[in-house]
Amino acid sequence: MYLYDKRTSADAREAVKVLEQAVKLDQNYAAAWAGKAHAHRYVANLGRSTNIQEEYQKSIEAINKALGLDENLADAHSAWCENKMYYEYDFAGAESECKRAIELDPNSSLAHEIYSRYLNSRGRHDEAIAEVKTAIDLAPTSLFNQRNYGVALYYARRYPEAVTQFKRVIAMDKDFGTTYPWLINALQMQGNESEAFEWQMKFLASQRADEETVQIFKTAYQTSGWQGILREQVKRFDEGNQAYFYGVGVNAKVGNKDKAFEYLEKSYGRRELWMAYLQVDPRLDSLRDDLRFDELVKRVESK
Repeated sequence: MYLYDKRTSADAREAVKVLEQAVKLDQNYAAAWAGKAHAHRYVANLGRSTNIQEEYQKSIEAINKALGLDENLADAHSAWCENKMYYEYDFAGAESECKRAIELDPNSSLAHEIYSRYLNSRGRHDEAIAEVKTAIDLAPTSLFNQRNYGVALYYARRYPEAVTQFKRVIAMDKDFGTTYPWLINALQMQGNESEAFEWQMKFLASQRADEETVQIFKTAYQTSGWQGILREQVKRFDEGNQAYFYGVGVNAKVGNKDKAFEYLEKSYGRRELWMAYLQVDPRLDSLRDDLRFDELVKRVESK
């Protein structure tokens, strides 16, 4: 699961290929089927160009194969937890599967980490933090676990602690790129826009952005502060491949509520994983007093 744990698009797709080869060589390799289920679940949310429905179906097929071979395989149950949470919006079923995975293998770092994400989505932040700490104790070298400790603190709105943790992860591996946006968001939420800008520049460097792009963001900040950065991100969103939910966040922050709700509907229609966090994501705070938001929450939480 090393490639999957690195959580880059290239590594996740490579993990799928490796695991597909493994199950071709041995159709009875239950652990490989479970790993394949997890990898497809991750690939499903790599960007707007990904077919989430197709990846979900592949993940479910792999889960069924794994459980048909070994109904007590913890990794298969934790994969089912993810699919129930992120695609089916069956949150009660998701918790049952997460708990079953931990019951079957209390030493599964993956099961504890996924359960932590589930608890985040339910607003049970103290429990979420405890679970991700357990995941770290079981797999201390996992950068994904370390990063998600910061994410749990972020959703709990414990921003200073989240900032410290995200910086710790980047110090461990400056190329673990998914950490930078979380750190930048946490700094924004603290109101520390000058440091957020510093890390935005470091993020662009880590992504090997060209000099023209770097200069555009510098000028945007110098001219209009952090709102300038956000407006530039809004401008670039339609040309990129980021999840629609990202477009929700940046449009909400610049006051484009109608556009934010347009992207929320698209995110919901695609079953992007971030919809599970509607009720807890701080980026959506400016939308919560709108009846459209309440209606969408009801749709997501109706099961």
